[in-house]
Amino acid sequence: MRGGAVFLSFFILFTLASIAVPVPLFPGNMFPAWFGLAASDTYTSLFSAVVNGITYGMIIWLVFILATRRLDESGVAGYEKGKGRNQRNNKRRAVKH
Repeated sequence: MRGGAVFLSFFILFTLASIAVPVPLFPGNMFPAWFGLAASDTYTSLFSAVVNGITYGMIIWLVFILATRRLDESGVAGYEKGKGRNQRNNKRRAVKH
């Protein structure tokens, strides 16, 4: 669920930034040449902005997923390592008979 929100927010951010800033960003600037579209066409800049939003949104989403997975794994490993220990000074209590 959080991954979808991260993708959507960065998709919107990069799409709007590509529309607002007249600097061509890779890979959006490559698609008009590949499909033979005119560079002055109105829809070409919108198409390039959407391609940039999808590309960079997916990259940031992938980094987020990998980082979250890495943090979750390290948290579980730390929990298993400390399991079965007393809270005081990490020592086990001696049983007196």
